[in-house]
Amino acid sequence: MEAEGVDTALARLDGIDLALVDVRLSDDPSDRSGLTLLREIRRSGSSLPVVIVSGSSATADLRDAMRLGARDYVLKDHLCEEVVLPIVESFRERITLDGEVRRLRAQVEDAWGIEAIVGSSPTMDRVRRTIARVANADAPVLILGETGVGKEMVARAIHHASARHEQPFVAVNCTAIPSALLESMLFGHEKGAFTGADRQRAGRMAAAGKGTILLDEIGDLPLDVQSKLLRVLEERRILPVGADRDRPLQARVVAATNVDLARRVQEGRFRSDLYYRLDVVTIHVPSLAERGRADLEELLFTFTASQPRRLRYTPEAIEWLVARPWPGNVRELKNFVRRLSIMAEVALIDVATLEALSGRPERGPASSVEALVDEVLGSTGEADSPYRLVERAMIRRALDQTGGNRSAAARLLGVSRKALGRRWARLESDDDRDADDDGDDA
Repeated sequence: MEAEGVDTALARLDGIDLALVDVRLSDDPSDRSGLTLLREIRRSGSSLPVVIVSGSSATADLRDAMRLGARDYVLKDHLCEEVVLPIVESFRERITLDGEVRRLRAQVEDAWGIEAIVGSSPTMDRVRRTIARVANADAPVLILGETGVGKEMVARAIHHASARHEQPFVAVNCTAIPSALLESMLFGHEKGAFTGADRQRAGRMAAAGKGTILLDEIGDLPLDVQSKLLRVLEERRILPVGADRDRPLQARVVAATNVDLARRVQEGRFRSDLYYRLDVVTIHVPSLAERGRADLEELLFTFTASQPRRLRYTPEAIEWLVARPWPGNVRELKNFVRRLSIMAEVALIDVATLEALSGRPERGPASSVEALVDEVLGSTGEADSPYRLVERAMIRRALDQTGGNRSAAARLLGVSRKALGRRWARLESDDDRDADDDGDDA
């Protein structure tokens, strides 16, 4: 397809995969309207690849064309099939690759965008509306919610709904990194900054580039790292460990936590100035119990449909699932459906199958504590120290539910990780002392 003049050419761009644009679109030797066309193509937001055709190798024309986004250039003296066809073929491969990238990007948007957040309850509608409203603001966002409610998914939805969606999304779990390494992991370090720093490393904040960084479990951030993070947020500058010069922070910061930060501020465990800096926009992600029956059923069937095995549920099984407490929220429900898909002997799931694969006997939520005490005291003849028995049982139950993760178990019990460690060490010490006493009695 050929076109003469800027306006005519612009009107014919739809459906074009590659444009060869002459610097001169008329017979006037001073004409440079080809560059004007290139400028208008870029101004329209089009990513159409353009190859400039020039009658001379004038450096200024070629430099201006490349500055305006031309992919390549061809001199008119060399404009023949042997030269043009390889250029067209190379762009054909690039166009195919670009199309594949766009397709994969669309899949990512489907998986992580706002519409991927399942649930039609009013509380989840409110979450989606808030995400859409704050997506393109550069202010920090604080996401609050219990363990397993989907805080990271909300953070990803914010990222993918924003103008930063083509840039990196980097998630950092502040509890998964030893405190001694956390500063270096977040902000980076210079070579020789500490023992073992054999080379320079960019931190996770720098790795996020112009995208988004999620600081998950920020409520457990050590106080010394909190003060450094506050400086980064206030000045938008990052100072790597051992560096003399800071660097700009280009990423947007999103934080998430399952603890009450306001209470932590009162307890002196979280800096008030950092809290206020983060608490610009807050999104509360409701627990599964707060979302109601309709959301639970919607999530159940969504997770079931994503499994390779086609499962069905009896009406009684659905009632069992709805009535069951889900302390691990959406994550627990999703993993339970995955377990059913793998372990269930039949595809039609009934109550007996659910109870067999639930991993623990059912208890009503109101009597769970009393039932636990009765279970512990009723199953042992060592009634001389009931408090210790119950405490040990509670700690073991919390560790079982969290896969041995002490930080998560401490949060489940409402104590700090250090406090949990001290209590467990004391219980083990008491056991050792009791064993020694038994040996002496013998």
